[in-house]
Amino acid sequence: MPLDQAWAVGNGAENSVEGARLSLYASTKGGRGVIQPEDMRVTALPTPGGFVRILSGACASPNDYLGENGGSQSYSGREISSTDFPVAPTGSSGAQVKHLIWAVHDEQYEAGIPTNPATDLRTSYEWVSTLEGITYPHVYLTTLTQPANTATITNAMLMDIRELADPKTDIATFSRPRIMEDNDLRHNYVNSRHNGANGGWYGEMFPGGSGSPNSAEIYIRPWATHMSIRADWVGVKCESGKNSHGLYWMEFGDEYRDHGWPKGRQFEYATQQFAFDTTGTQGNYRTSWPLIDQVTVPKKLRGKTIRFGFKAGLSDEADTNGVYMDHKSGLGIQIIFAQKAIDENTL
Repeated sequence: MPLDQAWAVGNGAENSVEGARLSLYASTKGGRGVIQPEDMRVTALPTPGGFVRILSGACASPNDYLGENGGSQSYSGREISSTDFPVAPTGSSGAQVKHLIWAVHDEQYEAGIPTNPATDLRTSYEWVSTLEGITYPHVYLTTLTQPANTATITNAMLMDIRELADPKTDIATFSRPRIMEDNDLRHNYVNSRHNGANGGWYGEMFPGGSGSPNSAEIYIRPWATHMSIRADWVGVKCESGKNSHGLYWMEFGDEYRDHGWPKGRQFEYATQQFAFDTTGTQGNYRTSWPLIDQVTVPKKLRGKTIRFGFKAGLSDEADTNGVYMDHKSGLGIQIIFAQKAIDENTL
């Protein structure tokens, strides 16, 4: 096969359409999906009816005419404002599940020449019964589960199946082995309750104490819509003969309040809570507390350096002063930032 012209050479050189599609394929890494997390979201009409509304945005698809890797070529499309696309009503024969896609039909690979080749659209929205085996360029938008005898489409019937064509990811880490200067045990016991009068998220920064490191400052990527958080309290010391039990978690935000956020939190947002429970037997021992959770990134925090606080609190009936962290303990956090398709329910 001869070489194709390099894309895009000037001075009147002829540039092939395949070269343009190659450039798009390279820029999106051959991905299929929307370009930005908010793009081409599908909703019911403000007053529900027999249409769905596709909102503005852009997308890209590999060239499915040429097989799995699309010949290293891709197509792109754009919804300029919004389109209300019709949905056929169901009858008494039963419910239907169907999928809405953005599609390309290119006469280079399919039969038929447009009436006006310069202006006629080669893109469309289509309902399909399956997402398997589609042999032309396409992007998934939504799945509709439509009950029998239904002509009016509501948001409850729609499931977002958009993906990003080229999602971004990144990692941030923080680690703090504790040292001899941290070893004043009077400040390191967990005493605060997380339930009862204090509220379910009260607790305290753990390890505690004046000047004791118990939080991390981390820059939130401007494009991040989700975070996978892994945090560890390493080498937590458990006191002999004390049955201390309760919860531990991470809180994060751009504004500290002294237990002034709802239910006693010190930062506005939090991960799930996890449980710890010492044996109460004689003899000191050590353990570690792992935490893992995936959370959405509130829009107000994107592009900011915020604090992540290590929190713990006792159950009402638990022994106090039963767990602490000394100079043989440590803290760590790893955050994987991810970019995913989002809707109006994502902060």
